[in-house]
Amino acid sequence: MKTMLTRFGALVVALSLGGCAQPPPPPPVEAPDTRAADEAAIRAASKEWAVAAQARDAEKYSSFYADDATLMMEAVPDIKGIAALREAISGMMKDPNFALSFETTAVEVARSSDLAYELSTYSLTMSDPKTKKPVAQKGGGVVVWKKLGGSWKVLLDVPVSDPPA
Repeated sequence: MKTMLTRFGALVVALSLGGCAQPPPPPPVEAPDTRAADEAAIRAASKEWAVAAQARDAEKYSSFYADDATLMMEAVPDIKGIAALREAISGMMKDPNFALSFETTAVEVARSSDLAYELSTYSLTMSDPKTKKPVAQKGGGVVVWKKLGGSWKVLLDVPVSDPPA
């Protein structure tokens, strides 16, 4: 009888412990690949951004930047944060000779679909500080985009001018 109770007790313990065991977790499900749609969204946003530049709409232009964005231009300190960006862009667009156009040449979106970079060409005209005459420059640029709250925002904007002719 004692042996039977011991066996029954061992069976109860084994069944209890077996019932507590968790099944192995399912393998991670890979997120759908949305890079093509993200690239199209960035190209569309960049076109809207260029339209805002041509319209000299500083508020609309600034709205494409993330709150913690950085603009790195030649010969000036980096401009960091949306408030500083709005102020700098507004000042630039008040220049009577201001003209900015740019065009996307390539977009690469990370497989995670949360970061991307854009390559572009640009043309910028501003007044010479001394002569007040228009001075044009052309170049290329790199823009790092980040998906925030489901929409793409500029995190880093780095225009690089071509060497003088």
